[in-house]
Amino acid sequence: MEYSIVGYGSLISHKSLKQTLKDKRFVPVIVKGYERIFNLSSDNGKDVLNLKISPKAKFNCVLFKVDEKELKEIKLREDEYNLEKTKVYDFKTGKFLGEALIVIDYIVDIDKKGHFPDKGYFILCREAAYHINKEFGQMWDETTFTADGKKVSSWIKNHKGYDTIPKG
Repeated sequence: MEYSIVGYGSLISHKSLKQTLKDKRFVPVIVKGYERIFNLSSDNGKDVLNLKISPKAKFNCVLFKVDEKELKEIKLREDEYNLEKTKVYDFKTGKFLGEALIVIDYIVDIDKKGHFPDKGYFILCREAAYHINKEFGQMWDETTFTADGKKVSSWIKNHKGYDTIPKG
């Protein structure tokens, strides 16, 4: 059996994904009805990405296929999250592509204090988004939020140490 998985944080990084699975072919997609937000507290007290239900929101991510064994590996890797189905749309055309599994945490370690994103994790995810292409990276900045509700595209202007993307 084959499963479609949506990656929206570290799973959009081939480098990070290779720690769990063999290299995968990514299809850039859009998911609607959620906000991507740095509101999940990690072990070091910094935030990693999660989703928040938001009916009018959308964000970009990648779609890839896994078999049953690989799905178990994803579940182990993303053990603090729940898996649920979502609809996915082609990044360029907006065409409906079908359903896929996505990870979300509703309650376990939700940040109520507005910590900063985990810097290494933030840079990994953002660089991976820009590695897909500039348009994809810019949308990642516009559709990703800090726990305080600030768009990364605005937030990063005051947090230059997190900005590793060359200008131009």
